[in-house]
Amino acid sequence: MNRVVYFFLTTLIFLQVFFFLHGEEIDSENGQSNLMRDLLIVNYWNQKLNEKFPVLFNHLLQGGYFSMPSARMGHEGEIGAGYGYVPPYIIYSGRFQLADFLEISGNYRIFKGVEDPVLTKKGFGDFSDKGANLKISIFSPEATHYHLPGLAIGLEDFIGTKAFQAYYIVLTQVFLKQHLEVSLGYGANRIHGWFGGASWMPFRHSSWKLFKDFAFVAEYDAIPYHDESIEKHPKGRKKSTPFQFGIKYRAFNSIDLSLAYIRGEKLAFTASGFYNFGYTKGFLPKLNDPLPYKSPVNTQPLGMLRPSDTFIQEMVYAFGNQGFYLSDAWLCDRNGSLILRIKISNLVYRDEHHIRTRLNALLASLIPEDIDGVIVTFEASNLPIQELHYNTSFLRLFKNKEIGHYELDVLTPYREATWPNIYTSTQIFQQDLDWWNLEVLPKTETLFGSASGKFKYALGLSATINGFILNEVFYSVLLGYYFSSYLKTINDIDQLNPSQIINVRTDSVNYYRQKGLTIDEAFLEKMWNWGKGFYTKISLGLFEPAYGGCAFEWLYYPVNSDWAVGMDYALLKKRAYHGIDFTSDVRKLHGFKVSWVHFLPSQYFLNLYYNWRATSLDFKASAGKFLANDWGVRTEVSRYFPSGLKMGIWYTYTGAHDKINNSIYHDKGVFISVPLDIFYTSTCRSRWGYGMAAWLRDVGASACTGNHLYDLINQERQN
Repeated sequence: MNRVVYFFLTTLIFLQVFFFLHGEEIDSENGQSNLMRDLLIVNYWNQKLNEKFPVLFNHLLQGGYFSMPSARMGHEGEIGAGYGYVPPYIIYSGRFQLADFLEISGNYRIFKGVEDPVLTKKGFGDFSDKGANLKISIFSPEATHYHLPGLAIGLEDFIGTKAFQAYYIVLTQVFLKQHLEVSLGYGANRIHGWFGGASWMPFRHSSWKLFKDFAFVAEYDAIPYHDESIEKHPKGRKKSTPFQFGIKYRAFNSIDLSLAYIRGEKLAFTASGFYNFGYTKGFLPKLNDPLPYKSPVNTQPLGMLRPSDTFIQEMVYAFGNQGFYLSDAWLCDRNGSLILRIKISNLVYRDEHHIRTRLNALLASLIPEDIDGVIVTFEASNLPIQELHYNTSFLRLFKNKEIGHYELDVLTPYREATWPNIYTSTQIFQQDLDWWNLEVLPKTETLFGSASGKFKYALGLSATINGFILNEVFYSVLLGYYFSSYLKTINDIDQLNPSQIINVRTDSVNYYRQKGLTIDEAFLEKMWNWGKGFYTKISLGLFEPAYGGCAFEWLYYPVNSDWAVGMDYALLKKRAYHGIDFTSDVRKLHGFKVSWVHFLPSQYFLNLYYNWRATSLDFKASAGKFLANDWGVRTEVSRYFPSGLKMGIWYTYTGAHDKINNSIYHDKGVFISVPLDIFYTSTCRSRWGYGMAAWLRDVGASACTGNHLYDLINQERQN
């Protein structure tokens, strides 16, 4: 759209100049007023073409009205959370907009005033139910700028107990001039038959900003509340009218408030918020980020006036200020050409654009004139990942502004990592990687829907000490301490559906009950790059609170490839619930009766990875043997965004017959990884991750084995 505007403005200016050169008499004052008028017209139509009608969300945090959905949904990258008092329920909801056409939401519904027959007496509180919803947009109203309606299909509560399951198809038309949205749909199960809804925002273009975001909403509710198989709460089965109406208000373009009169019986209230973490540039400007290197510029040739040790110290200092750690430098003679080879670690930046921008400026300003080429090798955890081969003639063109960043990047593609020839090369600099680092981070554990209270947590601190032994072997020691914990009262056996396979994960709460200082991990790790895209890793030690042992990983992941394939194998021992001892026994339940069986855990997988760049999707499939001796396949699909946000889902299918509510359960869940620098005034690579399974079970379980090769390498190749 911006190109159209620029073209239109350029055409207007060209016509003005054309008429002037051909003797047309243009009154100066009149011409200026005409130009301003034309610019105002262009601006008006640009605003009209980019005008969006707000998307409203229903009680389940789906695009919709109150109880009914619409065909509309938020922008990709949005994350939302909300609370709803919808008598006779209290509903906590979350929403993830993985793509413009895919909306995923989840709900935790509390049956107010209804006791759980098993868990209420244990302090669990009222009966509750959790579920997930999915909506897929076939085409959206925005695709035709609201000239045609949008169409979507959806599933409500499609996993779990499915007590509120519904299927629907819905058509939504937006009348932009009338500030009106109307929907008509048809559903099955809980949404039974025809339904509809409408929202009207009469003050949307009002000069009174306080009233602009008010919406009057009405809907036809198709839920047959009188049916006990549909409506589970006895106090929710009365409906005086299927018509529901109310108001909604959006504050600061991110907070939604809703008040509705539902079923002709009760008032319902919801409050929710959302933010587009996927496309945000951060809450704070990156004021503390250095600008690309500009001075001092020194391209003096190597020699008496600029010895190599002085030159390399200039490089180390300048690279350090730009967020790079220069650990190694060689001068190489290649067929009469003098080549500088350096090895660096990227300490700050998350994407290729920032790396190349700063690296281009550094090399163009500091490389001596008698150097014919520069090889820059990128490493992570002492593992060479990839490298760039710069021709210094191109660097000089860039320095003289005869080519730009784009041209220089095209002329300097990434290549596989190589090593200097020790017979034709001279090492001029080498500094060891840090032998120790200390990081202090919060330590949290959360359990949702425990047998004693709905939400339990523990808060404390973790101290990580890591570094390199002899500049080769990476070590990591993670110490933890809980200051406050509400996990001690939790039962370590599911009171409704006890796992009947060996308890490789369902006993995890016992590890969180430890008092005092804990050693959560302590392992050694060594990685190799064998060239041409082949990598290996071995690790040994305590990998996590529950498991330790030894592990091996192999990976084939060439530079510039979207595919990767690997294998990993681990021979493990289960850790004791306290201290650093190991045990050879694992718990096994027969009903609720506890027994112990001999257990020597192992896991091995064949892994396949694919990065579908056109859609910003990552795929992973792991086939093999899991901890509970069950064989199967775990699949992951994740979406990554320009901000660095990553959201995904996983599903595991194995041969284990683990049952929940008399149905075989397969492990599934969602995860999110958020870059922390969106909250900072400087760029950094730190992230916060969280994952939640639909149920804590033993099926499809695997143990951590240190850093994964693919994750480490893929993070370095983000562009």
